[in-house]
Amino acid sequence: MIQWWNGIPSFEKVFWYFAIPFSVVFIIQLILTFMGMNDDTDVGDDHSMFDHSDAHDLDLDSGESLDGMSSFHFFTVRNFIIFFTVFGWTGIVGANSNLSNTVTIILSILLGLIVMAIVSGIFYLTNKLVENGTMSLANAMHCIGEVYITIPANGNGVGKVSITLQGSLREIEAMTEGDEIKSGELIKVIGVVNNQVLVVEKHSKSYKLIKEEAY
Repeated sequence: MIQWWNGIPSFEKVFWYFAIPFSVVFIIQLILTFMGMNDDTDVGDDHSMFDHSDAHDLDLDSGESLDGMSSFHFFTVRNFIIFFTVFGWTGIVGANSNLSNTVTIILSILLGLIVMAIVSGIFYLTNKLVENGTMSLANAMHCIGEVYITIPANGNGVGKVSITLQGSLREIEAMTEGDEIKSGELIKVIGVVNNQVLVVEKHSKSYKLIKEEAY
């Protein structure tokens, strides 16, 4: 193994430095995505800061209308992982295909950006389905999810949560009237605004405990 590594040109090693760790993170991310589906999980807490009937009256401090709030998110943690994974493996293939260093770098960057754009487009279209009413966010009430993009405190903007809804894992915009909820923390859905934005609160139980209760 050491002999093989020492025989790799320095230029190609740079791409291995990206390909190996980001591929591992990408695989772990996929595994956790498929293992972490909790669409029917409910810990029995009926407390809600917002009533479903008047949630549409909630307004953000930014003054922006909730209509059309879903946007095309290109620079996310998920996309960076995908970019560097594609960048690394494309560079390795290019370096072993006798392409020039310049062409290899350009090709790796382009393919990485293209895949990022495709993935972002898929999630954007998914969110548009929410806005068009194809998917009812009312079904997410009391479900448990995980914060993907940090949610600002006191309704001062929106973040994103990963939650299983209608049999599929979705990334949906969310807000909270409580303290800031950081990426990776668990949340519980307690309200819905205009069938576009979830109102959530920080969940007090650990992921491990929730899984034990589910079984």
